[in-house]
Amino acid sequence: MNRVCPVCNGLSAFHAVCQECSRPLDDSGRIYDYYGDYSPYREIDDSKLTNGMVDLQYHLCVHVGWCRSCRREQPVSVLEWDDSQLFTQSQQMPRHT
Repeated sequence: MNRVCPVCNGLSAFHAVCQECSRPLDDSGRIYDYYGDYSPYREIDDSKLTNGMVDLQYHLCVHVGWCRSCRREQPVSVLEWDDSQLFTQSQQMPRHT
């Protein structure tokens, strides 16, 4: 079954708050892109096999959240959507005619 990150694919906005001050976090992208020079070009599931997290098992896309106030990075797990969730969301989107 295919799964996609709704944030990475522009299907949903990034919403997370700082664990320290409770202010909104900025999305600084996928954590996998920070692993090295060529990491953005690796297959996503390949990166998940070697990162020591449970993201592959639980179908998560881990993003880096940045707090402008605390000036700290925090990992934020985004639940990936499967085919049925993609279909449901596409049915709820407004159609332009």
